[in-house]
Amino acid sequence: MTQITGTKLDGLNVLQLYQHYGALERSLPLLTPESQDLAKSELETCARLRSEKIDRIYYALAHHEDSVERAKKEKLKLQEAQKHHESQVRQLKELVKYLRRGLPLDTNKITGRNYQFTVSKRKELAVEVKTDPKLWEPEDQQAFCIEQEICTTKRTVVRSMSGEVLEERTEPKTTTEILPNLDAIRDAHKDGRKLPDGVKVIQEYSIRTRRIVSNDLEVEAPEYLGQSLPETGTSDGSGGCTDQDAVLPADDEGH
Repeated sequence: MTQITGTKLDGLNVLQLYQHYGALERSLPLLTPESQDLAKSELETCARLRSEKIDRIYYALAHHEDSVERAKKEKLKLQEAQKHHESQVRQLKELVKYLRRGLPLDTNKITGRNYQFTVSKRKELAVEVKTDPKLWEPEDQQAFCIEQEICTTKRTVVRSMSGEVLEERTEPKTTTEILPNLDAIRDAHKDGRKLPDGVKVIQEYSIRTRRIVSNDLEVEAPEYLGQSLPETGTSDGSGGCTDQDAVLPADDEGH
């Protein structure tokens, strides 16, 4: 026997091992020399198991820290891949729009073997603004900007637990923001007037796709059956056909 207590040390977690070690260590002065030897042996075992579990905490911590770093790197790779594919989508759509310009005026369809694009002009011109309106020249701001004012009111009521109003206050807040006037920009573009730097009006297109189903795959029922079935109603009122009336294609042996 190498333990003075009947505790199963292998089943204790790290906190329980600390508690057991402390209790056993405090009891040493109360034990006989023979019992102290058993207690010291149990303390060594407890300390060894406790150290192993502490090391496991480090291993688990290091594992999860590594996993976090790998996840961060993977997230960056996914974001880069997303940006790449979004860029490819924009470029391919621009290619479809470019092909649309070469079509006859009476059609807006670009047809391949299996897929067809329908390219339609959007009714409203799009305005692209790549500069901050706050940095525009004063005359440009006057002609092509609007000021948006947002007024909010914060009402605070403090009540006692019985519902009595102890304090009530209202705090108004106003924020303003300079925004581009899209209608004014479109009108200026239509009239051929100069627009602020970083602003342009473009014709946007909607692109729809359709899967083309080849007519070569369509098989008519009479051709598939070999011969047409008799009509279900006859002129003499016989009212249909029996199993023998149906003529099916003969097999290779003539049965």
